[in-house]
Amino acid sequence: MTAEFEQLAAFAETLYRGNFSRTGDGEFAVAAADGETAIRFAALPGNPAMVVARARILSMDDVRRSADFAKAALAGNFFWGGTRGATLSVGDDGGLYITERRFTGELAEEEGLESCIDDFSETAADWRERSSLYA
Repeated sequence: MTAEFEQLAAFAETLYRGNFSRTGDGEFAVAAADGETAIRFAALPGNPAMVVARARILSMDDVRRSADFAKAALAGNFFWGGTRGATLSVGDDGGLYITERRFTGELAEEEGLESCIDDFSETAADWRERSSLYA
């Protein structure tokens, strides 16, 4: 873990005391104000200037018309429709995730970190709502 990432983690812990947790070596999570979204931040190996932010949106088991939903998610990725430039993917656990790389320095300011967390929680809420169309 780099010093830059450790400084970011310490800053996030100070800013989000009750909603912050260490999730592993080189990782931490912040629970968003929506109460449904936890954003995990991980150091990007080999690139101390970047971090990966990731949030679980939903379980694909909850989506009955998964083929149609997959097409919508692919369109979201390709056209960045509703993703704000992040990428949608399915994890090993069958969950739909939103993932994005961010510059460590961009998150080192309160406004940058809050913006990242707000964007992720809004995008997660949007895709949770979209998924209801495919239930």
